[in-house]
Amino acid sequence: MTSRMTVLVDNIAQAGLKQEHGLAILIEHQGKRILFDNGQGDALFYNAQKLNIDLNNLDIIILSHGHYDHGGNLDTLLMNNANALFYAHPDCMQRRYSLHPNKAPRTISLTEKVTQAIKAFPEQQKRFITQATQLTAGLWLTGEIPRLSKLEDTGGPFFLDIEKKQADLLNDDMSLWIETDNGLAVICGCCHSGMINTLNHIKQQTGQSTNITTLLGGLHLVSANQQRLNATINYLNKENIKRIYPAHCTGNDAMSLLQAQCKNVGIAKAGLTITV
Repeated sequence: MTSRMTVLVDNIAQAGLKQEHGLAILIEHQGKRILFDNGQGDALFYNAQKLNIDLNNLDIIILSHGHYDHGGNLDTLLMNNANALFYAHPDCMQRRYSLHPNKAPRTISLTEKVTQAIKAFPEQQKRFITQATQLTAGLWLTGEIPRLSKLEDTGGPFFLDIEKKQADLLNDDMSLWIETDNGLAVICGCCHSGMINTLNHIKQQTGQSTNITTLLGGLHLVSANQQRLNATINYLNKENIKRIYPAHCTGNDAMSLLQAQCKNVGIAKAGLTITV
């Protein structure tokens, strides 16, 4: 049986669709409709309407991590999908900041409206997970991803307080994998845990000989140094992934390098549909 993934929100979009800094991917898998992240603004519902996609009969809603550009529409989605299951990490509602030198502090956590909607959603339909978890047949969330690669960090100056006393390790960062007849399809929200850490964790969960055939989503290489970029590219080439679709927070420079040095790198944009 095939599964289909449709990018509903991304930093770039096909003609006639809206773009925004965010990510949302609809997964249709074995009769289930699963929304992985949901952008930050009105692009989600605008693009869904343009693509004739109904977002009011979802089976599962997933939040990959608690940043505003991945959970901006959860209040509406949870209200309109009263029977859905909601999956996230227990840390997703933390207050979070991006604190760049010489820039004003910026709050990047979920909005208060969204956190209240999560709290109000029926307890029996919420699944806060930390370990690798099967959501439905052949579809899994990673849970927390061990940070073993010394070259990989969270990708930015992220903190839990405005005084920079407590770094935000983004332990809630999760990715998803789908088992297919040809191997695994992996979807990342922002991959704050690092591409190498994430794929190694998935391979450890599924067996080290597992063949990853498709990779889609944000790779958060926008601030990666050359050493990390080279290591990531070498790893992806070694894994011989057949289709790579970087999105969202990958970064233009990293995107160009991936296209130049890896095989079969496409461009993920709102409106893209992939069958696996």
